[in-house]
Amino acid sequence: MRSIVQNKTEECLEILRWDKTKWIDFWKELRKKFGPIIPNYEKKLELDEEKIKEILWNTERRELDRFKWEWLDISRNKKVECAEALSEREGFLDLKREDFSVFLMSLLGISDWIVVDGEREKIVIVDVFSLWRKGLLKELSLATLQAVIEFRKGKEKGNYPGKKEYFESLMKEIEKILERGKDALGDLCGFLRNHVSYYDWVGFYFVEDGRLKLGPFVGEPTEHVEIPFGVGICGQAAEREETFVVQDVSKETNYLSCSPKTKAEIVVPIFKDGKIVGELDIDSHSFSPFSEEDRLFLEKVCELVSKVV
Repeated sequence: MRSIVQNKTEECLEILRWDKTKWIDFWKELRKKFGPIIPNYEKKLELDEEKIKEILWNTERRELDRFKWEWLDISRNKKVECAEALSEREGFLDLKREDFSVFLMSLLGISDWIVVDGEREKIVIVDVFSLWRKGLLKELSLATLQAVIEFRKGKEKGNYPGKKEYFESLMKEIEKILERGKDALGDLCGFLRNHVSYYDWVGFYFVEDGRLKLGPFVGEPTEHVEIPFGVGICGQAAEREETFVVQDVSKETNYLSCSPKTKAEIVVPIFKDGKIVGELDIDSHSFSPFSEEDRLFLEKVCELVSKVV
């Protein structure tokens, strides 16, 4: 498959080699370098040259320099994370159409993402500098996935709100899915995997005869179709009756390996009438991806699931 995500941020950061009084001249060079992309970006955001000059002048060199060094330290991994987040959702995002590419860029910080016409396809520009300013650079893969999902819905620009608000926006869809009852749990697994970039395996286990038995799931097949309480992350979560988060599975001694790709795991119990009846299990191919926002979000999901099982 072609490289759907391209990192153009360092090319944009060449502006730091220029005297600030000449930054507008550098911007003009960007226009030439990226063909129709920059002019179409300006047009979509209704920017004239005076407004661009004003934005550039109000951008502090030291701020841009701090961003540059932070970005250079993580850029390769972040680009890979973004590419994998999209390629592993090929069907959901309809990537076979090959009608768009994602450009990671450092532009004017006006919009976190925007869709413009390129020479042969649509370009989804993700403004990495804009996300960095909001303290959301760590969530770049999720912001990129959100941008592409919204693009597929017909939207042309937007801002990534951060995990908390993003997860809240997903709850309405989850409630609709669960209106169909227990039979919809497989669809719920798919929805969670498709909408959260680092949820790579999503599945349910249910308590039967004092053990955990595999229910609906999305992701690679697993040999762990039945797990005793206390064994592995799932078994420990069931035994403790509490959410269990492991940010690096290689450091966990009581762990059942499902895939060499798995780097982290979160397991959330499902309670009914005060008793544990099942679990939601999520594996990630990234280290330390789960935050407090993930825990709260998934516990709310499991509260809804408890009403249909």
